[in-house]
Amino acid sequence: MSIEISGLSKAFGKKHVLKDLDVTIDTGQCYCLLGKNGVGKSTFLNCILDLIQPDAGTISLFDKTYMLDPIAVKQNLGALCEDNPLIEEFTGLEYLNFVSRLYRLAPEEAAQRIASLTNYFFTDRESLHKNIAGYSTGMKKKVGIAAAILHKPQALILDEPFTGLDPIAAQLLVNLIRSYRNANRVILISSHDLNYVEKVATHIGVLNDGQLMYNGSVQEFTMNGANLIDQALFQLLLPHHNAETNMDWMLT
Repeated sequence: MSIEISGLSKAFGKKHVLKDLDVTIDTGQCYCLLGKNGVGKSTFLNCILDLIQPDAGTISLFDKTYMLDPIAVKQNLGALCEDNPLIEEFTGLEYLNFVSRLYRLAPEEAAQRIASLTNYFFTDRESLHKNIAGYSTGMKKKVGIAAAILHKPQALILDEPFTGLDPIAAQLLVNLIRSYRNANRVILISSHDLNYVEKVATHIGVLNDGQLMYNGSVQEFTMNGANLIDQALFQLLLPHHNAETNMDWMLT
């Protein structure tokens, strides 16, 4: 069981963002997608989530496709998009209850899961009774994460999940991701926060110029721990960077 992507291509005008990508992400993996800004990481995730239509290629999630069984695919997906769209007129609790009804969770089960997730992420319980419009970026992110995981999806897709979180909340998310990963689930993350990627990733994909420059295990990417992920990424993307560029003008 896996996410299988074959021949995935997407262009915006004359800019080819994704070029005939092939990748399989197996259950048990926490696959972290890395790359510079603007290389198409969010486009890649949005194609998997059926938010953007690819120009070519096929996407299969757990042997199902959007074309043949879109509802079954989406029932097995949990997603946090980079822009994290929420219904800001709702309170945090109202929004999570709304999401639980979308996924047809039994009321008692929904209440238990919502209480568990909100107790985990929110020390200020009173804030959950206020409209989301007044939340900070980090609070909105925590509500979005809780909504993504509430129905226990087999595939959890998180776009920049650590951005906007304070260090305590980010570590809580690391712990949650580690706990959530098991042999029956796939976790796919796009992130620039390599310190946290280092803590959760089992596999790495590096997207550049529409192609995967690297696609494999963390162990191979870091040469069995000889390099940190940020060092390995720098060496891969900028192997000939001139570290001796004269910057003396800054020192005087």
